This record gives sequence, C-alpha cells and structure tokens, in this order.
Amino acid sequence: MALTWLTSLLAAEGLARWTTRQFAPGVPGSHGLRAAFVLAALPINIIWAWLAAMLWFSTTADLKLAALAVWVGQIVYTQNFRHQPWTLVAVSAVAPLTSLMVFPFFFYDAHGIGPDTARWALLILTLNTINTMISNRAAARRMDELTLGLREERERALEAARAKSTFIAVTSHELRTPMNGLLGMAHALSRSNLDAPQREQVRLMIKSGDSLMQLLNDVLDLSRIEAGKVELIPEPFNLQETVDDIISAWRDVAVVKNLDLSIRFDAEVPTWIEGDVLRVRQVLMNLISNALKFVVEGGVDLHVYAPRAPTSGGQEIFFAVRDTGPGVPAEAVGRVFESFTQADDTVSRRHGGAGLGLTISRALARQMGGDLTLAPCDTGACFLFSIRVPEAEPQQAIDATRDDDASMTSVRVLMAEDNAINQLVVKTMLETTGLSLTVVDNGQAALEAMAGGGFDCVLMDINMPVMDGITALGAIRSGAAGDPNVPVIALTASTMAGDRERFLKMGFNDHLGKPVNPAALIMAIARAVSADMSRTGALHDAA
Repeated sequence: MALTWLTSLLAAEGLARWTTRQFAPGVPGSHGLRAAFVLAALPINIIWAWLAAMLWFSTTADLKLAALAVWVGQIVYTQNFRHQPWTLVAVSAVAPLTSLMVFPFFFYDAHGIGPDTARWALLILTLNTINTMISNRAAARRMDELTLGLREERERALEAARAKSTFIAVTSHELRTPMNGLLGMAHALSRSNLDAPQREQVRLMIKSGDSLMQLLNDVLDLSRIEAGKVELIPEPFNLQETVDDIISAWRDVAVVKNLDLSIRFDAEVPTWIEGDVLRVRQVLMNLISNALKFVVEGGVDLHVYAPRAPTSGGQEIFFAVRDTGPGVPAEAVGRVFESFTQADDTVSRRHGGAGLGLTISRALARQMGGDLTLAPCDTGACFLFSIRVPEAEPQQAIDATRDDDASMTSVRVLMAEDNAINQLVVKTMLETTGLSLTVVDNGQAALEAMAGGGFDCVLMDINMPVMDGITALGAIRSGAAGDPNVPVIALTASTMAGDRERFLKMGFNDHLGKPVNPAALIMAIARAVSADMSRTGALHDAA
C-alpha cells in the first residue's frame, strides 16, 4: 500500500509540474492554464487525504493521531494559497476539512466524555480554521491591493523622475547652445577696442551670463546629487595655492564693499592633498560668496586647520568661514540647507540666489568624507566645511605659458559644428592664437575633410544632421578618415551626470561643455596636440 501511495503521489506531482511548465514570472497565465493548474492540484490533495484515511482505518489505533496530523498539515499548507483564487483554496482544503468533520463522528467507535469532547473539539477547530482562512484571505486581498498601489506609486514616481531627468537634460542642452553664442561673443567683444562705458556694459553682460550658467549648473548638480550620480575625480593638488586663488578671486569684491577678507592657514594642514579640487573650490567659492553677499561692514575670515592627526582614512581638514553679517536667525537654522530655501523671503529679493548653493555644498562635502554645518557664533555666521582626504606628494608644475602662441601658428584644427553662431564663437576665440581652423557643419563633411590629412586636432559636436559626432568618431577610430589616433575633443552642450565619462569611454580625448570658456578651449587644444603633456589632467568640464 505504501508503494502504491508513493507512486500515485509522484505521478500526481509530475502531472502538476507538467501542467505548470508554461508559467513564467511576469507572464500572465491564460484561463485554460489556470484551470489546468487547479485541476492538477486536486489529485495531490486526494492522495494525501487517502493516506490519512488509510491510517485512520488501520488496525493500529495509535495511527489515528497520524491521520489527524496529515489532515492538519494539509490545512496548514493550504494557507500558502491565500493570495490565489478561491477555487484553488477549495480544491486544496475540501478533502482535509471534510475528513476532520466526518471521520471522528462516523468512523470512530469510541464513546464517552473523552472521545465526544475530542469530536466536538475537532469540529470547533475545523470551523475556526475555515473562519481563519476567510480572514486571512481578506487580509491577503487588502495586502495585494496595497502592494499593487505601492507598485503603481513607484512606477509613477519613476516615470516622474525620468521625465524630470529628460526635461533637465533637454533644457540644459537647449540653454547651453544659445548661451555659448552669447557669452562667446561677449568675451570676444571684451577683447576689442571699447571705451570705458562700453567695456563696463560688456562686463555686466558676461557677469549676468555667468550668473545664469551658475544657476543652471546648480540645478544640474542638484539633479545629479538626488540621483546619486555626482562623481568625484581625485587628483593631487596644492591646497594652500587653491585657497589663495579663491581668496584672490574675491579680493576685488571685498575692496569694493570696503570689507576685510582674511585667511589663516595653520601649519599642521598638509600643503598637498589628493581630492577633487573643482568640488573643493566650488564649496569654498559658494561659502565666501554668501558671506560677502550679506556682510555690510567688517569682513570675512577663512580659517583652514586640521585639529587631529591623520589616520588610515586620511587627513580631516576643516574650513571655517566666519563673517560679521547679520547671521542666521534661530528659526531659520534648520532650513538653510534645504533646496530652494533661504533664511527668509526677503533674502532672494535683496541678494538674489535660488537657495541651492548650501544644499549642493553640504552634499558634496559629505561625499568627500566630511560635512558642512552651521557652527555657533557670537556675531554673524560661521559655516564649518570639512573633508577627509589623503596627503599627496608634491607635483611638478607644468608651465602652460611657455610658447603656446608661437607653437599654435602651425596647428591645424578641424571643427564639426552645425550651429552657425557657435562656429563664429569658436572662430573668434581662436583667432588670436594664429592656428588654422577649418569649419564643417556635420560629421560626414568632417570625414571627407580629414581624408586629405593634415589636421592635428578635431573639435566635434555631438548632435548634427547627416552624421552625428559619435558616428563620425567611430569612423575616425576605424581608420576610415586617415589617422585613427588623431585627437578628437567633444565640444557639446551635453553636460549631464556621466556625460563626460561616457564620451571619454567612446574614444574622445577630451570633453568640453558649452558654453565653453576661451581659455579652457585653447588649453584643451594645446593638451591634445602636445605630445609632451599628459592628458590625464583634463578638465572636469568647461562649464
């Protein structure tokens, strides 16, 4: 009998697996498949109920307890189907539930207080089990509805995030292209013969354009931070020289406002460290800019110190920026690091700004192993910026001003750019270098021009008609346009998170984002065509 039962069970299990072989995750089953699955479960449950019945009718009285255990086990297993249709639950539970009510009352000869109590206890247990199954299914249904709702909310949130990323990317690209023309021509105009009022007007144009680009970059940085895609590029740099440069950049502003701008650099602070110099500069520039913005009299003090000895995790360096301004009101301390938030509504009207600088600065500080906090201060405000970085060996400085102007006269550059204004901007930026610039308006024309050879460097836009820059680069690297190793610089408005790294992996030698700075463009070309200069020191992004 045991062999017969086992053979029957294995056959029923095999039938069930054969029936469900077409089910796959994420693929909705047809009504026919679902019906087959339910019917395939019926023989399995009948076979187990049959085993319990055989145990019950055995001549060994103690095996009745084993029969009860089998039926109870079937009922417990049925709870796995609380998320499934009622039909499957009924098919799985009807045999054991019926057996628990029928066998003790009709196939149990013992009588008396004990046996009768056991009979009615099993009946109560069975009815309670049915009630529990109904409650569990109701709870499971509510859970399924909640889970479905959460999945729908998640999909809507992901769709909103994708839409936001797409909007920011498109907006960034579309704004950078015309801003490249505006700022490029403004820079060119500033180098022409202008009288004092005209020169001041051009300076204000450039300043306004830079402010707009700073706002755009802040929005992009915030988007990158929210997506967790801000990538740090550590490299050895002179910390003291970097801090001195930042102070020098704001010295004129302090002089105009009749303010003191001082710096204290403690002796224990290492001069050379390995970190992301552009991100350190970005945070310090924002803190000093904010301090000078709000101070009316007195000044701003930057104190650089390292209170603890270096550890295996690196050296912890602190930058304390103190000012003698109005300070941050107590009720606004918790809001100053929130996005698009300032101390009060009058701040943006008086001093400008979108309330993103401190939010971005804190996120960058934390990514660099430190933090940005508002420290207690008797007068004004004190922002404490910290980073954790390893010390670095002093690097030999490269003289970038050796004789570039003379060497540039023999350089031939090809530019592929479909926007006429951007063509004129780059021509104007490079005309003072004396290099030879050839301009084409798409990638196919660039390949045809390169077929004749003689170009030392290529400036390649990405989005162009006829043939885009990426396709053109692939043709260049395959040797279809002459020298496959000719330096190619991506000159594009694509500056979202990961764009630079993506273009470098494709085979571009460098990446410059629009609007491009004249000095950054010239330096990028100089790096590309100079065999004795390392390309590992490429800029993060000209923007």
